[in-house]
Amino acid sequence: MSIPVSNHSRMKIKPQISCPHCWYEFPTDQILFISESPDLLGDSKLGDIEQLRFLPYRFNLDGAALDSHGIKCYKLACPNCHLQIPRPLLHMPVFFISIAGAPASGKSYFFASMVWQLRKTMTRDFCMNFTDADPTMNKRIREYETKQFMGGNDPNQPVVIEKTDIQGDIYNNTLIDGHLTSLAQPFSFTVSPLPSYPFPKQAERVAQTVCMYDNAGESFLPGADHVTQPVTRHLATSDAILFLFDPTQDLRFKQACKQPVHDPQMNPSLGGDVRKSEVNQSTVLTEMITRIKSHAHLSANEKIKVPLIIVLTKLDAWLQLVKFPHYHQPWNPVQNMPIHIYNIKRVEEYSQILRTLLLNLIPDLVGTAEANVEKVTYIAVSATGTSPEVGQPDKDGKCPLMFRPANIKPIWAEVPFFHAQVMAGKYCVPVLKKK
Repeated sequence: MSIPVSNHSRMKIKPQISCPHCWYEFPTDQILFISESPDLLGDSKLGDIEQLRFLPYRFNLDGAALDSHGIKCYKLACPNCHLQIPRPLLHMPVFFISIAGAPASGKSYFFASMVWQLRKTMTRDFCMNFTDADPTMNKRIREYETKQFMGGNDPNQPVVIEKTDIQGDIYNNTLIDGHLTSLAQPFSFTVSPLPSYPFPKQAERVAQTVCMYDNAGESFLPGADHVTQPVTRHLATSDAILFLFDPTQDLRFKQACKQPVHDPQMNPSLGGDVRKSEVNQSTVLTEMITRIKSHAHLSANEKIKVPLIIVLTKLDAWLQLVKFPHYHQPWNPVQNMPIHIYNIKRVEEYSQILRTLLLNLIPDLVGTAEANVEKVTYIAVSATGTSPEVGQPDKDGKCPLMFRPANIKPIWAEVPFFHAQVMAGKYCVPVLKKK
């Protein structure tokens, strides 16, 4: 089976695809289509309420596949798990990136801020378009962005983003080898040059699809990964990993802050239910490393080659502990050109400052990371740039921490993405070479 394309949109189709849900690799001519006819309900792997998946044999003159009722079908699915695959995966190289961390480390806020910032920064500073590869698959992250940065009708009204659940709409259930299996929902984006991009000969090379994974922190705890819930196995197939470390959960960080901190995350006396994890974050990192080595079939002494970015969250709460010479964006304008260039040297200088801080306060975290991973970078961010407010008690007497969208100003939230791409050698922005 071949997949024709219309005369108006002829693009090269890759011969091989890796499913972003189950990581099954298959020839492109085995890809399934999703029926559109309302009468073709019921799929052998997804259940009675899902549209039928099928291997087409009829196409119209425009290259669209036709289901058995003659209705045009454009949505694609994996032949192994039958879950929907974004169409750009057919044409573009893919960059897989995983976000990991302990419960309450700030993953949901960080993820929303990172994507929000990338949508702006890529267009404004790098002449690239960063957009959803499939709006349906990205519904959850769009909701996060809207709530966190626009807040509905009133950006001055405090909001809270619910933590990621271990079940829900960011997981998909399907039959794999006869077992009902829960798989992590990938969030997919496309990166493509705008007409203003100044290097037209490189345009095809830098275009790519980005697949990101966000799990509940509980998914990274020991014993949470098993055959019917391999929800974190994307870690072993990712091109880069962001491990979120929350300093506000660590007593050593709190004790090191000599100046008063007016943030309920760092100062419980200010009230509110901070809802911190009772798990040592270094233990979560160890568990993550163990899973990666197991699924990648590495021995205990082998180092992981996938770059690891230790993302220290909630920088605004503990900024007094670091003395950065400046904290401007790490990319420089290019003279007489509409594009900026990523300054890897500045990020690595800051990484060394943060590494020294962690060696003094939490040496076991640095030791665990660097003994097991070849390339480790430390980047501090703030998803909000401001401290939260203590909300009203809920029905259980818990006081949530809330933010006003009008006050949110992320600090370096998109930098871990850019640096992960540079370290993985799949970057889509120009990079300033180190001297």
